[in-house]
Amino acid sequence: MAENPPSAARASILAQIPDAKAVALDVDLWLQVLSRPGERLPAPARTRLAAAAGRAREAGIPLATVVTTWLAVGSATHPESSDAAAHLRLISAGAAALCTGYADGQAEAIRREERRRGLLVEALLSDQSPEQVQELATQLGVELSGRRSVLLVGEVSETVLERLHDAGALAVPQRGRIVAIISGRVPRGPETAGLGRPGLGIPGLRNSYADAKRALSMARRLGLQGIVPYGDVLPEALITQDQSTLRELVDATLTPLRSTRNGGPQYVETAAVWLQEGLSVAATARALAVHERTVRYRLARIAKLTSLDLQHSDDRFRLELAIRGARLLGEVPAR
Repeated sequence: MAENPPSAARASILAQIPDAKAVALDVDLWLQVLSRPGERLPAPARTRLAAAAGRAREAGIPLATVVTTWLAVGSATHPESSDAAAHLRLISAGAAALCTGYADGQAEAIRREERRRGLLVEALLSDQSPEQVQELATQLGVELSGRRSVLLVGEVSETVLERLHDAGALAVPQRGRIVAIISGRVPRGPETAGLGRPGLGIPGLRNSYADAKRALSMARRLGLQGIVPYGDVLPEALITQDQSTLRELVDATLTPLRSTRNGGPQYVETAAVWLQEGLSVAATARALAVHERTVRYRLARIAKLTSLDLQHSDDRFRLELAIRGARLLGEVPAR
């Protein structure tokens, strides 16, 4: 490379851009690189160009300005010789290096911001003091006051993260799930997710996270799709708090119906569909693709085998509770 950039070209370029941008862009290097026509762009020069583009991005210089300045340097140093084609190849290679460096810098900035936001969510959902969490949030420019909800998505994907970010949510991957803090509209999607009740400030968000975890657990056990608010599965959350007692209820109520000697598991399925269809024999028959007489016969057998009066609401409640409990225990497939 030439020891000194061509003075006329340097003066021309520096007249077009502020000194600060010239330093950030490493214009002197550019002038030196492009002052030697007929050479390929050496690897060290590509590395320095990429680094200059990264610094320019951090300094807030748009990529268009970076490339435009590079082309201006190329024009100012264009040789009047047979090496013009080689000079154009040099300019093209340099522009590619600048664009790559700028994009890499942008990607690294995004990753750095995601890591910092991930640390904030970790702190928020841990036992750190609210004051420590608030200080970290302030550093990141994240607002945690007011009423907010926690959404817990059961899978991690770029599609879900983009959807949540577009909705203004603070969303980060965490242990195979996505944790999102939402202050407004909850963006809908087909993925199974638990939504906690809105909470005020950091203590409220921690309570909302606990809700969201329970809602997601219930949704998975019941085979539910989409966003499941905690309030929608409160009964299931309640009855699973004492799984030992729930197991006793399920076994005592459903064991007679499961016996192959008594007819097998179709009795449990018939009871579940009948309850789901609002006690309609006709709707149950259609759902099971059987005759109505078959449904009536099975209901009579269910009543006899369980000693339950299916016309009595308390007995129906016990039967439905046992069936729901079996689903939550993974013993009955969700319909």
